[in-house]
Amino acid sequence: CMMPHGARKVVFLTLLAAAFANVDTDIGYTMLFENALDEFADHCIEISHSSKPFPVWARGDFVIPSLGLTSFQGSDFIGLLDGFGKLQRFEIGESKVCATYRIMASGWMNKSKEAGRIAPEILFFDTAPPMPRCPLTNPMCKLSADAPNDNCFVNTIQLGKTMLSVTDSFAMLEIDPKSMAVRGKHTYTDKLQGISVAASAHPMQNPRTGDWIDFVTNAELMDGHGTMRLYQLNESDPSNRKSLVDVDFKGVPYMHSFGVTNKHIVLPRMPVKLDIMDVLLHPLHEAFKDIDTENGKENCFIVLSLDGKQKERKMLPADEKLYYVHTVNTFENDTHITIDLTTTSANPFAGEGLALPPLKNKTVRDAFGRNVVKRFVLPFEGDRVSSVTVISDNQTGIDFTKINPKRNGLHYCFYWGVQWFTDHKAYASMAIVKHDICSGSADKIWSRKYWYPSEATMIPDPRPDADEDEGLITFTALDGQSNTTSFISVDARTMEVVAEAGPFPRIGFTTHGQFYPHGTWGESTEVESQTMVI
Repeated sequence: CMMPHGARKVVFLTLLAAAFANVDTDIGYTMLFENALDEFADHCIEISHSSKPFPVWARGDFVIPSLGLTSFQGSDFIGLLDGFGKLQRFEIGESKVCATYRIMASGWMNKSKEAGRIAPEILFFDTAPPMPRCPLTNPMCKLSADAPNDNCFVNTIQLGKTMLSVTDSFAMLEIDPKSMAVRGKHTYTDKLQGISVAASAHPMQNPRTGDWIDFVTNAELMDGHGTMRLYQLNESDPSNRKSLVDVDFKGVPYMHSFGVTNKHIVLPRMPVKLDIMDVLLHPLHEAFKDIDTENGKENCFIVLSLDGKQKERKMLPADEKLYYVHTVNTFENDTHITIDLTTTSANPFAGEGLALPPLKNKTVRDAFGRNVVKRFVLPFEGDRVSSVTVISDNQTGIDFTKINPKRNGLHYCFYWGVQWFTDHKAYASMAIVKHDICSGSADKIWSRKYWYPSEATMIPDPRPDADEDEGLITFTALDGQSNTTSFISVDARTMEVVAEAGPFPRIGFTTHGQFYPHGTWGESTEVESQTMVI
């Protein structure tokens, strides 16, 4: 049966339109999610002729983790944060920037190399093809010694003269701050861990002592309940986490970040729990279960005194579900605590925004929701959150926020963040945005067409009388057209480029950058990397 000419034309045009709709016009964006195998040390490039020399206070190391491998030995990772991690260090001099790239020789990487396949590990998503299930003789293989769960490439912190690389796991890796080689897992002599399934990739410093505050979340196999064990870690006793307080939950909670003021710790409780049996048997995104929010007790903020002696909940309405990713800042006055969070409309750790196939599909990613920054006011009187306000442009999406580090835990006016949907249409229309909370003035941005920036780190001007937005905003950016990465610093006040160096070899999807001033580490004894050659 022959189709009429007019009908054939309609079908042809429909198919042609569909084909064009699926063409990815965001040139080079998906290269953020491909293997980035380059490894080298001290590859130096002079800053551009139009750049200004870096001031003395901005010289040091900018360290940023990233995805290194999104496939391995014939298997593809599906989860955005599941691939093998990589570390990049940019040594900032007066007029040149020297880069060191190193794929992380974690315990998991080494076990995978030995096995010739992706070794057991807790992953957000299964791989393609799927990983083998745990054997009946070792049903907890993903939580046993066979699974190091040390793919710690989300963030780095300084503990004395030691660099630690961390993620949402109790495991922390010690990193040589010069070569970026993995020295080994940071070990503890305490007994805080049970069946630990989560921690925070964003430890916070006690503003009084400088100690790191973090937690391990232990699960009970019998009833599925969880205990969040908060602790402090001091550089003088780096293997002994000192317990602050235990917080018990009816289900195992998941908190990627939290807040600290000069008097309190604030834990945002998302209305989800981890089913411990699903953690054992399935990918992590399947283990998240929604919690009834009608009574508000599991959709709330838990406020603890810094010494752990006082504890109370500040509940949210059932229709204001606390789905969030990052803490922008937390501060308090005599009457209330304010906490600002990057928020989402659904659980961000179980959705398609954390999976590579949707991120690689322009049609799908352009339909993503838009993350916004919300301000929550927690009065000391009563058990309710008193107000929730959006403090970002709700026509765009924002996350990976940073503030002037001198304002951590204090009232502040400015934050800088990674922005998506800058043109209000395309997810991959990216920028670095500066937002003024106090004056409400128009946002200032850095952006270039087909360029995709990392999280921006604020290096503050150290002068005592310097304004909050005086300093440099430093980040890397992938040039999608040349498939290379550049190192960029802009004026924190104007968002105009101050210095730029590149091109460097491409860096994949990045997580959280940190600046370490010159002299932070003292003398570094370089260790030989056990990173496999791929």
